[in-house]
Amino acid sequence: MTQARITPIRDKWAGTMTDRERFNRQLHYQSVDRCFNMEFGYWQENFEQWKLFRDNGVTNNEQADEFFAFDTIRGFSSPVWMHPVFEERVVRETDTTRIMMNGDGLLAEVPKDGHATIPHYIEATVKTPDDWKRVKEERFRRDDPARLIDVDDVVRRHPADRDYPLAI
Repeated sequence: MTQARITPIRDKWAGTMTDRERFNRQLHYQSVDRCFNMEFGYWQENFEQWKLFRDNGVTNNEQADEFFAFDTIRGFSSPVWMHPVFEERVVRETDTTRIMMNGDGLLAEVPKDGHATIPHYIEATVKTPDDWKRVKEERFRRDDPARLIDVDDVVRRHPADRDYPLAI
C-alpha cells in the first residue's frame, strides 16, 4: 500500500553535499556544507491533535519528514537488541499511573490515560555486574537465529551508491 504524497511546507535547506555525505562527515567531526536536518519523530497523537498536520494530511513520521523537507535518512529494523525481551507486565497501579515492567526490563511509571510521554524510569533489572552477565547470556546471545539479518535484502533495497544515510 502506497501512502499519499505530501506537499512540503518549505524548501529543503540548500547544500552542496548529498544527505549521506553530510551525515557521515558530521558524525565523524569533519567539515560539512551545513548541519544534517532531521527530526526523531512524533507521537501518534500529534498527527491527530496538531492542526498543522491535520490540515495537510500528515498522518505519520515519514510524511512529517517530507512535509518539513528534512534531509533524507532511511532505516530498517533488525533483531539486534534483546531477544527474548522481558515480559511486559503491570507491577502496581495508582489512580493515575501504572508501574510497568517494560520489554527492556525497566520499571517505568506511565500515565493510565494512555497519552504518549517519556516514561519515568524507576528501576532497572541490571544493577550489578552479575545481573548484566545473566541478562547478556539470556537475552543477547550472538548465536540466536532470530538475530540474523538478510544482508542481501538490505543491499538490494539500499544500494551502496545511494545518496542517503541508512540507519539500523
